[in-house]
Amino acid sequence: MSLPVITIGRSFGSGGRIIGEKVATLLNIPFYDKQLVQITAEKSGFHEAVVEQMQKKKPTSLLYTLSGTGMEFPLQDQVYFAQSAVICELADKGPCVIVGRCADSVLENYARIMKVFIYAPLEQRIQRAEKEYHVDTRDFKDYVKKTDKKRKGYYDYFTHRVWGKKENYHLCLDSSIGLDLAADLIARAAREFPQG
Repeated sequence: MSLPVITIGRSFGSGGRIIGEKVATLLNIPFYDKQLVQITAEKSGFHEAVVEQMQKKKPTSLLYTLSGTGMEFPLQDQVYFAQSAVICELADKGPCVIVGRCADSVLENYARIMKVFIYAPLEQRIQRAEKEYHVDTRDFKDYVKKTDKKRKGYYDYFTHRVWGKKENYHLCLDSSIGLDLAADLIARAAREFPQG
């Protein structure tokens, strides 16, 4: 049995990162989420804070900017390309779970990739942001919605697809069924994922 690389896109507060960790544990494969920031910084020379900030910032136009050395991509695009190279390197090493960072699109041409999207009802996501994530805000509903909007903007800009659109994924799960059950279903699907 050859496991695929599993990419997990998720709406904020759906528990996608937690589910991803559980899937990696169940399948005994590496898990990558925030570690991607550190690895990208090490390999690219960008500071970790820059890598993290560029992922949370609303993308600008892909137009080239002029500099003293000629044409170059905006900083956000440079960080995205560096992180994409890291994602490809990790996928080349073998099966793993990668959360976010447009990994489903970055690895589109890989034969063994299983694309998953995790979502949940808004009220559950608000509750998780407040009670489990301990988000520092007064308006949790607004924070959840704005975070999703940023994720959508980032994903749509770099992938030229629609974030969360079911046709872009092999499996879409509502995490309100329970994080453990969601992880079990993803792990089972990965074990039975078609060889090819």
